[in-house]
Amino acid sequence: MVTKSHPEEGLTQAIDSSADAGERVVYEVGFHVVPTIPEDGVAGVVEKVRQALGSAEIISEQFPKKIVLAYTVERANVGRRDKYNDAYFGFIKFALEREAIPAFEISLRGMRDVLRFLLIETVREDITQAPRRAVFASDRLEGETIKKPEAEAEKTGPVSDADIDKSIDALVA
Repeated sequence: MVTKSHPEEGLTQAIDSSADAGERVVYEVGFHVVPTIPEDGVAGVVEKVRQALGSAEIISEQFPKKIVLAYTVERANVGRRDKYNDAYFGFIKFALEREAIPAFEISLRGMRDVLRFLLIETVREDITQAPRRAVFASDRLEGETIKKPEAEAEKTGPVSDADIDKSIDALVA
């Protein structure tokens, strides 16, 4: 651990230099596979991505599932532009040395079956937990069940044509 001081403000900042010394850093790559590949061919693309990782330690992964994209993605292809509205999305969380990341990115860019990818540095722990339910605490309601207020029933009765005309004029005006 190296410590640096800022001379003007007297601040001390700790810099962790061990992460750059060949230590494996945890990354996650999310990728879209083009939808023109048949469903049974997606496993082959995932295997190519895993091979591009080389000696990386795979922590977790999700096999790509077909999803509808939020917007149309265009990509240049020999003499034309292909447009995609859906794709297979999956991710792999892995640990790898920082020095190997540029080569991994270059190999992903070279794969024609990978439409897009996003590579981020993350933490080893699994942060995807089941959504928690909101619990509210209050001293004044302790031990009581909160009940939905009941709405008053509408009053029904005979309606004259003049009342109907007034209601229609009020809505139109």
